Amino acid sequence: MNRRFPRAAAVAAAAFTLLVTASPVSAVPPPELVHSEPVDMGATTLTASFTDWPLRADRSLDFTFEPAGGIESHVGKLKVLAPNGESALLGIAARLAGGNEMTLPRHPRDYNVWGLDAVALPEEGTWRFEFTVQGPEGTSTGTLALPVGPRPGPSPTVSWTVGLLPWVLAVPLLAYLWRRSRLVRRRIASDWSGRAAS
Repeated sequence: MNRRFPRAAAVAAAAFTLLVTASPVSAVPPPELVHSEPVDMGATTLTASFTDWPLRADRSLDFTFEPAGGIESHVGKLKVLAPNGESALLGIAARLAGGNEMTLPRHPRDYNVWGLDAVALPEEGTWRFEFTVQGPEGTSTGTLALPVGPRPGPSPTVSWTVGLLPWVLAVPLLAYLWRRSRLVRRRIASDWSGRAAS
């Protein structure tokens, strides 16, 4: 009995350690935030943080949102408006929600805050994030205007032109090689048929 107990305890400890270290939250570090913006929510505030700043169009980053006092006992909702004023769906959670307003999920790498993981704002201009937070103290709302600069790198037109340039040169060369090999095959077939007839 005394010999079995330490072994069972060791197995239980190993299983517990495996479960803890294998959980999604502990497997990856929390997002590295480089900038934060306070959002006036009336009697309270919300902090929006970003893993990249300044924001650029089509560049993926993580967003985290945390109301004063933490997210426990609170429900947060977010509506995103593109520079043209139309609502936009960002991330998988928003698309699963299917509506213009999404319930903010916990960030997959930091369960202590709400957040969006690897999301890109596709257009240059001023985006508007409209927040609604419900909690024991009531409902509060606030809006954050986010300036988004041009996408990094060359324009899509230049990128496509540079990407297609090798094919512009390759297609005539491949056509020439195919035509030449076809003539060679015909010549070989003609020689074989002439020898067979003689």
